[in-house]
Formats: sequence, C-alpha cells, structure tokens
Amino acid sequence: MGMTNTKNKAELIIDKLKKNISLTAFIILFIFFSLTTDGKFLTSNNIQTLLGASIDLLICALGATFIIMLGSIDLSSGSMISLCGVIAAKIYVTTTSTLAAVLAAIAVSVLFYGIMGVAHTRLQVPTFIVTLGFLSIARAVVTMISSGTITMIPFDSPFKKYFGLKPWIIILGLVMFIIVWLIERYTLFGRYTRLIGGDERVAKLSGINVNKQKVLVFLFAGLLTAIGGVVMAARIGSGSPAIGQGYELNVISAVVLGGTSQRGGIGGVRGTLIGALTLAVLSNGLVLLGMPSEVQLFIKGIVLILAVYVTLERNPNAITK
Repeated sequence: MGMTNTKNKAELIIDKLKKNISLTAFIILFIFFSLTTDGKFLTSNNIQTLLGASIDLLICALGATFIIMLGSIDLSSGSMISLCGVIAAKIYVTTTSTLAAVLAAIAVSVLFYGIMGVAHTRLQVPTFIVTLGFLSIARAVVTMISSGTITMIPFDSPFKKYFGLKPWIIILGLVMFIIVWLIERYTLFGRYTRLIGGDERVAKLSGINVNKQKVLVFLFAGLLTAIGGVVMAARIGSGSPAIGQGYELNVISAVVLGGTSQRGGIGGVRGTLIGALTLAVLSNGLVLLGMPSEVQLFIKGIVLILAVYVTLERNPNAITK
C-alpha cells in the first residue's frame, strides 16, 4: 500500500511538471544562468534588458496564440513584423507623428491578416499554405517600399521612448498581456476561439459562425503583430527589411512552449507569457555564456522539441503527422 501511494504521488508530481513544463523550464534556466554567469545574469540592469527584449516577441505571440488555439498556424509573422516596423519608421520620419506611424502599421497588418483569413475560410486554403505565401508576399512588399535601405528612428523621439526604451516598453507589454488575457478569459471571442479549436463541428452545431470567428482571429492577430513590429523597430532604433527573418519560429516556439496545443482548443496566453520569458532567459543566458549563434539556435531547437514531447498527450492508436 505504501509503495502504491508513493507511486501515485510521484505520478501526480510528474503530471504537474508536464502541465507546467514552461514554468519549470523557466525556473531551471533562471537558476542555472544565475549560478554560471559570474553574477552578470542576476542584475537589475540585465533583468530589465531581458524583459525589454522579450516584449515584441510576447505581443506577437499573444496574437499567434489565438490562431494556434484554432488549430491553425501563422508562418507570416516574421515578415509582417519587418513590414510593420519599416512602415511605422517611414511614417514617423516623414510626419514626426507617433500616432500616425502606429496606425499606419496597424492598418497594413490588419489588411494583410484579413486577406489571409478570407483566403483560408472562403477559398478553403490551409493556413499553413496561406501564411507561407504571405511570408513571401510581405517580405517582397517590405523590400520594395524600403528599397532595401534602413530607416533610422531618432533616439530622443517619443516613438523610441515609449515603444523602445525601459521602463515604458515593459509597461506596454504588461498592459497588452492583461488586455489580451481578459479578452481570452471573459469574452465570447475567447470562448468561441477555444471551442472551434477543440471541435469545429460542435462549434457549428452550437450556432457559432465559424468562418467569421476565424477571420476575426486573424484580424486580432494582425493588430497585435503590428504593435509587436512597432515595438521591435523602436527597440532596435530602425525599420529594416532585414529584421524578422525566421522570427515566426520564435513566435510559434513561445506559444507551443507555453502549452498551447497545435491541435487546437488547449492552452492560452498565460502560458505564452511564460514561454516568451523562457526563450528570453535562454537567449540572454547563452549570450552571457559566450555561446556562438549557431549553438544558441541548436539549443533552442532541442528545448522546443523536448517541451512538445513532454507535454503532448499521445493516443497509442493515433498517428502522429
């Protein structure tokens, strides 16, 4: 009896660790880098830098969480971040209006994501293909409008101050997270998204306009991606057509590492917050340890695969695709 109880307790602990793998990984990495970087990691300045560097990823990943909760995918976010950053930088330099710059980026991003949503729902094109196509389209558009050049943002500008510097960038990230969490938790928009991802047929039988909801989710993701693009441009101090390449993998990693299932219906933005912070801690710690960039990419890939392996619920009769 005693051995059975011990075994049951061990299984419960393992189950809790699996359900909170992102938080577990965050704590382990935080402790590890605190002990191995000669005190460089655990400083007030470095922690603020780490948090600031994670905000654009977090904001973009919040929108991607809803798309993945649908059981869909977004491969265009890296190119869209670049496009939104270049548009915002160019509009700001031309008009010196922060509001105009942000609204222009939002308008373009929402338009592009709206087209993606309509292409998926009306033309029945899988989101993998639609967003992969727009990865190339957005990259082509940003290259054309920028002529391959970088648009610098003045360091002393309000645009840079409120969207790219501490503490404002951290405050912005916290506010965005709280708003999106409230939307997910307490609105029909959040509930419908989760229900569609869980079982689309049940959602249709419940009277939900599934296609309309899917388009709304893409529009919502477009809004958040635009803000993330603005934050990234302000943080690095320029709108560049070269930024954002491969960034969609970071966004997807933050969402999946946070426990949102690619099959849809499971997860949420609280996990995405931890996922984004875990990736930020990992990147920051590896830099402080002097790891080459290719080693950093290798380790990030291993961490993502292990996280999915540990958290994925498997049916022995199911086929993994």
